[in-house]
Amino acid sequence: MKLSIIILTRNEAKNLKDCIASTADLADEIIVIDGESTDNTVEVAKSLNAKVVIFDKWQGYGPRRQDAQKHAGGEWILHLDADERLTPQLVELIKNELSKASGNEIFAIPRATYLLSHRINHCGWYPDYVLRLYKNSYTHYDDALVHEKLEVPKNAKIIYLKEPMIHYSYRTLEQYFDKQKTYELAFGENKFKKGKKVNLLSIPFRALFGFIRIYFIKKGFLDGKIGLWLAISVAAYVTNKYLALYMAQNNEKLK
Repeated sequence: MKLSIIILTRNEAKNLKDCIASTADLADEIIVIDGESTDNTVEVAKSLNAKVVIFDKWQGYGPRRQDAQKHAGGEWILHLDADERLTPQLVELIKNELSKASGNEIFAIPRATYLLSHRINHCGWYPDYVLRLYKNSYTHYDDALVHEKLEVPKNAKIIYLKEPMIHYSYRTLEQYFDKQKTYELAFGENKFKKGKKVNLLSIPFRALFGFIRIYFIKKGFLDGKIGLWLAISVAAYVTNKYLALYMAQNNEKLK
């Protein structure tokens, strides 16, 4: 069964080589969908024999994954981010599962995520199953700007794999906060377009619940200082994303 691996990139030259290398024993086709990188991401991809498609208009992660799938010739699709790595054990497991698949399976892959140099085992970050492997003709991603989800048909059989992929989510604080800012603004825009509104006075309570959820409910305290730091940063993220929504609705009222 031919497998196409799709990797979305923008300025991922430092990550891309190791990501592609981890797929060497699995991929029949590697497609790099680049969003106008200003580093040498495209050159790295081409040097590794990946098919490169460049999009200059950003419409969100969901639409980008939909467009990417149209360029895939494989019977099966596996989506990866450049900061993710397949392990040899996971590669063998995927091969075994696909050899007996009938076509309506969607495979959920757990991710072992690293924040800076710390593996996060709690905080709701593990096993962090993601639906990434499915038959090309069977389904596709939704239209969400961020936090896109795979459309799951009613007759789908979700199979939860045991072997995790490695996810080097944020190697620096600058990278972490830059990504959070992107998510915050996209959240506000997306929710506003859907007609959602927020009461300004509710935002501190939402932030407090965000902290409680990560640190206590999801047992972030078991991750030590990094768990506390993450819970605090999540509270800040919740605050900012709802402020982005509030500002969007407020600006609309002023027009």
